[in-house]
Amino acid sequence: MSQNDNKNQGVDLGEFVEFYLLDSQEQIEKLGAGLLQLEKEGGNIGLINDLFRSAHSLKGASGTMGFTPIVALTHAAEDLLDHLRQGKMDVSLEMIDVLLAVTDRVKAMLAQVEQREEISIEFQDLASTMRELLDGDNAAEVKGLQIEQVDADEVVKFVPQNFQLTPDEREKVSDAQSLGHGVYQIDVKLGPNTLMKAVRAVMATQRLEGIGSVIKLVPSIEDLEVGNGEEFYMLVNCDEPREEIRRELLEISELADVVVHLYPNLNSTEEDKKVEKNPGIDLEAAPETASDTISEEKIVKPAVVQKPKVEPKMAAKKTSGAAPEVISGEGNTQVHTIRVDTVRMDNLINLVGEMVITRTRLVQIGLDLKAQYNTDVMVNNLNEANVYLGRLMNDLQESVMRLRMVAIGTVFNRFPRLVRDLAKKTGKEIDLVLKGEDTELDKTVVEVIGDPLMHLIRNSVDHGIESPEDRKAAGKPEVGTITLNAYHEGNHIAILISDDGAGLDLEKIRNKAVAKGLIGEREELSERDIANLIFLPGFSTADVVTDISGRGVGMDVVKKALNNLGGMVDITTRKGKGSTFTIRLPLTLAIIQALLVEVGQEIYAVPLSSVLETLLVSREEIKTVGGLPMVQLRGNTLPLISLQEKFDLPTPEEESSEVFVVVVGFGDKALGLIVDELRGQQEVVIKSLGDFLTNLPGIAGATILGDGKVTLILDIGSLIQDVLVTRRS
Repeated sequence: MSQNDNKNQGVDLGEFVEFYLLDSQEQIEKLGAGLLQLEKEGGNIGLINDLFRSAHSLKGASGTMGFTPIVALTHAAEDLLDHLRQGKMDVSLEMIDVLLAVTDRVKAMLAQVEQREEISIEFQDLASTMRELLDGDNAAEVKGLQIEQVDADEVVKFVPQNFQLTPDEREKVSDAQSLGHGVYQIDVKLGPNTLMKAVRAVMATQRLEGIGSVIKLVPSIEDLEVGNGEEFYMLVNCDEPREEIRRELLEISELADVVVHLYPNLNSTEEDKKVEKNPGIDLEAAPETASDTISEEKIVKPAVVQKPKVEPKMAAKKTSGAAPEVISGEGNTQVHTIRVDTVRMDNLINLVGEMVITRTRLVQIGLDLKAQYNTDVMVNNLNEANVYLGRLMNDLQESVMRLRMVAIGTVFNRFPRLVRDLAKKTGKEIDLVLKGEDTELDKTVVEVIGDPLMHLIRNSVDHGIESPEDRKAAGKPEVGTITLNAYHEGNHIAILISDDGAGLDLEKIRNKAVAKGLIGEREELSERDIANLIFLPGFSTADVVTDISGRGVGMDVVKKALNNLGGMVDITTRKGKGSTFTIRLPLTLAIIQALLVEVGQEIYAVPLSSVLETLLVSREEIKTVGGLPMVQLRGNTLPLISLQEKFDLPTPEEESSEVFVVVVGFGDKALGLIVDELRGQQEVVIKSLGDFLTNLPGIAGATILGDGKVTLILDIGSLIQDVLVTRRS
């Protein structure tokens, strides 16, 4: 890369790229979400300060790594946000658009960094647009300066103080600047005839420790007690705005004046190497190229500012183990979270899975030995140890599985920007409401669920929500609403995508299905069954396919993706009122409780979370209705499926007069599985069948039983979808 070959001050920064990418991607997501919020809320000063800090952090980290295109782009965005927070500009749609475009461009640049490619993406167009916004607002800037109360002493030429930093202090400053934190020099002038100067300095230090950390104070407390000086200087690491720092200090009596300067960036100058050779040279007074480090500082009286909580951050340092290093001015800082590579976590999950299989094997051996040596003390001791081992394994499994759980908000947060852009493109006014963002599910599910959700949301925008004119004519608010909601439902998670649009045209769907020969002309289907026909491959009622979507186009892909996760999707719709797509997914895809069943010579595992009950049914009670076997269960009709027929297993020579039926359910749908025998409950580890055997109908994966045999795990969601939707149609 042209990023100085990833070199900075003679240090190879290549090893820090992963840390940089993680932090920068978080900052850019935070920036994008905050801009959408700012568009709705307008001049929220607390939010504007948060956005400024995100841009500043991104710029600082990119500068440390030498990624100059990202620095240039984020620096221009920072200038725009700085004018905004100083009240020199107002929030405008044009400003939001260009800053959102900056987030898109930086994401693309970060993608090139991730691929270890040269950053080749152009950015001058956005930088020019931002400069034009600033240049075009000169009148507002002058007006703003006229109404602000600016003291004469507050506009000064900044000469950095020589703090004579120790190597440890210099590292603290450098690391804080690398991570994008604010590092400031504070010049404090004491009032005339101040008697207890050292006490004032201690009070100032304590004030600042509440919102940041003090790295250095000169003169020292001891020198202040015996000296005649009328001022002291502080080097501070703090993420509060400069005016907030100044306000905090001015509340201390006998402090006549406080001036806050942005401290020169140690990571962008070589002058620090000269200090040890000549202590008289002021490192911080060296010429700087970054405009925000030695420019004249203007401190204004602050507006009411929301004080953000200052969180400790990890330094991007390579360590031999998992424990992170902490950069902080306080000695008792603790770190409560660490980042772990997902490969390591997946390896841990696999090891726990193998332990579960081995424990199952030990239990089987113990049972076999007990059957043969019932009174042997050693056998009883073995089985007691197996019981205790089982408890430990359950606790270990539960703890490890929690590591895989991720809040679905990480997916939901992608969509406000998508809906905003699509609404502008279609000329519609749409509000996206997010609920249940804290609901957690397996990270594997989170990684895959994004695309199906995006397809459904695009359809809701393009074909669900009507134009403002049509909504007004229908007596609806001109602004349409799409709601994305997630919540736990037993051992599953439910995700609802609802809109208050026109709803599905069920008559049109039915006519299209009849024309394609998918259903008979006189066949009666419920409204829900007709709506679910859109999930059939290639089914569409769209007269014109847009570049955004066409309701029904690609819906089979959505269904297939959800089936691969062991989930299912259902639709409810009301004409003129809107539609709701309900997705149900298992919470985890790694280790589950299963009911083992026999079908002929084969054994299958049924996820216990889907089992409602088991029945013993006489074959005479099974009737065929519309091509589907059915049985009456407490006054309701229960559809059945024979696993022997489903998986084309050999027909037994003699059939018993009674069969076992395992009633499984997913959401509000239920289905009976006809099996020969029930083998009991067991904990199983889901193993993939590999690339060649993926997407087998009705099969979610495989597991290894205690006797070493491989058993297939049933995919209840796809079986129910197949029987109740595809076969019926």
